[in-house]
Parts: sequence; structure tokens; C-alpha cells
Amino acid sequence: MHQSQNFAIIVAAGMGLRMGSKTKKQYLYLDKIPILARTIMAFDTCDQVREIVLVIPEQDQEYCKKYIIDPFDFAKKIHLVEGGKERQDSVLNGLKRVRDRINPDKEAIVLIHDGVRPFINQNIIKECIQKTIEYGACIPAVKITDTVKQVCPDSSIQKTLSRQFLYTAQTPQTFKLDLIMRAFDYAIKTSFSGTDDASLIEHLGDKVVIVSGSKMNIKITTQEDLVLGKHLLKSF
Repeated sequence: MHQSQNFAIIVAAGMGLRMGSKTKKQYLYLDKIPILARTIMAFDTCDQVREIVLVIPEQDQEYCKKYIIDPFDFAKKIHLVEGGKERQDSVLNGLKRVRDRINPDKEAIVLIHDGVRPFINQNIIKECIQKTIEYGACIPAVKITDTVKQVCPDSSIQKTLSRQFLYTAQTPQTFKLDLIMRAFDYAIKTSFSGTDDASLIEHLGDKVVIVSGSKMNIKITTQEDLVLGKHLLKSF
């Protein structure tokens, strides 16, 4: 069997402004359990994940220990890491912590996941790991079914895009550690800022493959998402 050491980096360093709540979105509750705690649970219960790196705002460390980590009997070691100015900076901080934890004799794989995607399932996590072993970089994605319009600055429609090869990206975006570190180094050298981690691999010129994501694997960023999440809990 292929031997790799797999680390989850859960990114929860955002301010959550779109939620319009005094409490940051990652700390809001879904049926008496914080969203972030539910997200951690998905990776804590996965036997293929060795350790978890949790990237949060520096000022939230005590809060996370008291309300996110201590109340739950997590089996895996959880490392708290300070977030950066932008998401890309936060992910890099998490990657550096993983680099300090690896066994240099074994290949390392990182699963970079949004802290506010609590409905990720074990099958997607494991498939991402397997495809990353084969290809080096993999993300879950969902094929677009709606008609997609490209719009002008004045809000008029410029054209209709073909849906045939269009997908929406999800997380965990999964990479061999040495590859994603090279991509981050190159992004820094070229002043490149990506909207997700896979775009840094694309910018480097390497290939990223996709696996089928899930429409349940939503990112909870607005009040509407929170309402939907409460409904999804009933069937998750």
C-alpha cells in the first residue's frame, strides 16, 4: 500500500462579514454544535487523516480552545495556527506548520478545507487523497446545471457560456505537500493571488484533477446558507 502522511488544514481565519452577525460565521451553532466543530469532526473521524491544523484569527485562540476544542472529544492532535491578512496567507501559515510536523521519509499530503463547510463526507475526503497520490493535486467539484451568463459592467448580458465543461470548485483541495509549497513560492515570486488553492497549482503550470463533489458540501457564508444548513442536518 502507498504510504503517505495526510494532514487536514482547516481554514477559519475569516471575519465572516457577509453573514451580518456579531458572531463570526465559523462559531455560529448548527443544532447546538458550532459549525467549525462539525467541520473538524469530519476530519477527526477519518482514519486516513493523521493530524489537523486549525487556522484561526490570533485573538480567537482562547475562544477556540474553550468552545470549539475542549467540549468535544476529538481523537486527533489539533494544532492552532494564527491566520494571515488574506486567505492565501492563512493557508501558507498552515502549510508551514504541517512542514514542521512531517516525517521526511514519507510523502506528505495536505487537505485544505474551508472551516464553514461542515457537510463534507468521508467518501470525498478519501477519494481526494487517493487521486492526489496518483496525480499530485485534486479538488472536489460539482458540474454546473444552471445556465451561466457573462455580464457587462452595466448589468446587461454579454453572452451565454457553455456549461459543458464548467464546474464549481469545493474543498478539501488536496495536494502533495512539496507541490503546493512550490506553487506558493512561485505565487509569492510572481505576486499572484488566487481565488482558491488549486489556482496556484494552475499558475505554476501543473495539472489539477477533479472528483465529484456534493451539492450538500455547501459553504455557509450568509444567513440563507445557515437556514439551508439547518435543513441539511436532517438528512446528513
